[in-house]
Amino acid sequence: MAKCAAIPAYCDHNLRIFCLTCPDEPAIMSATMETPTVQSQPPRIVGAGICCLDHIVVAATIPWGDTAQVREYCVQGGGLVATALVACARLGAQTELLSMLGGDAIADQILDGLEDEHVSAVHVSRHPGGASPFSFIHVDEKTGERTIFHRRAAGLEWRGADRDIIARAQVVLVDDYYPELVRDVTRAARECGVPTVADTTPTAANADWIRNVDVLIAPRHYLRAGGFGDDADKALDAIHAMGPTTAVITLGADGWAASDANGRYRGTAFAVNVADTVGAGDVFHGAYAFGMAKGWTTPRCAEFASAVAAIKCTRVGGRTGIPTLSQALEFLRAHSPNGWANVG
Repeated sequence: MAKCAAIPAYCDHNLRIFCLTCPDEPAIMSATMETPTVQSQPPRIVGAGICCLDHIVVAATIPWGDTAQVREYCVQGGGLVATALVACARLGAQTELLSMLGGDAIADQILDGLEDEHVSAVHVSRHPGGASPFSFIHVDEKTGERTIFHRRAAGLEWRGADRDIIARAQVVLVDDYYPELVRDVTRAARECGVPTVADTTPTAANADWIRNVDVLIAPRHYLRAGGFGDDADKALDAIHAMGPTTAVITLGADGWAASDANGRYRGTAFAVNVADTVGAGDVFHGAYAFGMAKGWTTPRCAEFASAVAAIKCTRVGGRTGIPTLSQALEFLRAHSPNGWANVG
């Protein structure tokens, strides 16, 4: 089991986050973390993107050509937006998925998994003759880090989204797996006035639909891919320049960085015993969208998402360890100084 290292930090009475190496100055622009309100109705979140099947093997990392004993093996649904929606559903949201699958047995397994997690797949189109996507994932038994071998979907054609489904949502989640799908859905969400959360690495190839995104959450490797080195602020600025009003970068064991019209924020990772990092980013996106639907601020959403993703990492599988809302709040009350006591 690997232990995730967290950046040491503390908060003053105004809930500003400071770096312990320089406590006289805020490490970031401060923002008050309000006490979240509780809604009587569950949030309604729609997702548009990939749903697939994951074959997960936990074993030692060995040289190519050698043989390793498998310590653990499981098969479960995966995919960026699909797993994000599973996180939303576990937290108590009503969820619907817009996606595509083939007419094969893999699709049947994927849909069964979504049904078990109470994610509506009524609007997942089936395409006879098409091939559904799947992955073989190796998880290192010592570190929990994963390597993915993916077979892409084939023979699937997007037929367009029902605008009424999108208009009824409080938040729309998207990924970049199916370009025509994400272009259609982000455009429709913008026209309907529904905020979108995107899981993608910004590039010139997806700039045309990123301009319709409200919140873009990029992975750490965007810093390297974009030529920003370790400068998260420059990366956040680059995301804003493409259109999103809120930018977030997940930094793994180093936490997260975020920016919106009210300021810049940094948050630490939560220290947990890591069993498997598969799906951690997907779960972060889903939990962030759940917080948005609850009306929480950017730093509040990001800290909540970080906690939910950390808990997920304590068990093998992209979905196995996703907590319920009560479990996530119990974790935050024990590990965060930022006022989660009155949320229930």
